[in-house]
Amino acid sequence: MRENVYLVDDDPTVRASLSWLLEAIQITLQSYDGARRFLAEADLDQPGCLILDLCMPGMSGGELQEALNRIPNTLAIVFLTGEADVATTVSLFKQGAFDLLEKPVDSDVLLEAIGRACAHSRQLHERLHARRALQTRLERLSAREREIMALVQEGMQNKQIADRLCIALRTVEIHRHNMMKKMGCTTPLQLVQQLAEAQIR
Repeated sequence: MRENVYLVDDDPTVRASLSWLLEAIQITLQSYDGARRFLAEADLDQPGCLILDLCMPGMSGGELQEALNRIPNTLAIVFLTGEADVATTVSLFKQGAFDLLEKPVDSDVLLEAIGRACAHSRQLHERLHARRALQTRLERLSAREREIMALVQEGMQNKQIADRLCIALRTVEIHRHNMMKKMGCTTPLQLVQQLAEAQIR
């Protein structure tokens, strides 16, 4: 999977210098002169690193971050700023910023931050895909199968489930078999692990 690295900065000098820096290590930088253009043109379905200027005319970097938080995406944001007080910095990290670097930034520091951000974004992207795949499987379950799945997650055996739901043991066995098959699991442990990893409860 190729690295998607984006830059949103209204300063053409910054855009040019970072493009040159990344192209030297064979990373293509997709740069934008404003937040609204980025939102309109960037592919937000892919993982990547967003290098984001904090202070820009129109929509600021912080406002772009807030907008992205309302859109499903797995981008890792690295802020670049020449002026960020403690309150602003705390707010950016609370909103999910991956890193914040001060201008002028050392090239090695920036490249290291981009590498970590891309790796983090890929992990988030894989987790999101796993969550979506399991959500699709969950939607195929009947109401009774969902009920039994919840009790299997609690560690209950078939006889205990039958007693809890006041249904025949054989009925539990059939529904449990169908549920496990639809979920692509062979053991209760595997089911619990898959749901936990995708953060589905």
